[in-house]
Amino acid sequence: MMEEPKKKIKFNLGELLNGQFFESELFVKNKLLLFVIFLMLVANITVRYKTAKVLREVDTMERDVKELRAHSIAVSAEVIKLTRPSEILDRIKNSNLGLETSKIPPRRIYVDKIE
Repeated sequence: MMEEPKKKIKFNLGELLNGQFFESELFVKNKLLLFVIFLMLVANITVRYKTAKVLREVDTMERDVKELRAHSIAVSAEVIKLTRPSEILDRIKNSNLGLETSKIPPRRIYVDKIE
């Protein structure tokens, strides 16, 4: 038995541009494979686009978290400063409410149970 020589597949850009490639035997035999490859390319492009979008959102959120953390630290420091006893006394004196600190230390008040 003699083996038939394989046909050399010629492909040039002109055939693709004028549409003859889509009528060729190569395209007709492999159109399902080419369609699957096309779908995979579209899926790859879609996944890359969505991944880039998610990465941008993550980057934005990380920057927001850093800003909020810095703001939280600043607010916490301000609260600590305002709750110091010396700061409270200064604010009371500056408000002219006529309040003074007690010179008598606090004591417990005991109440007998009424039966």
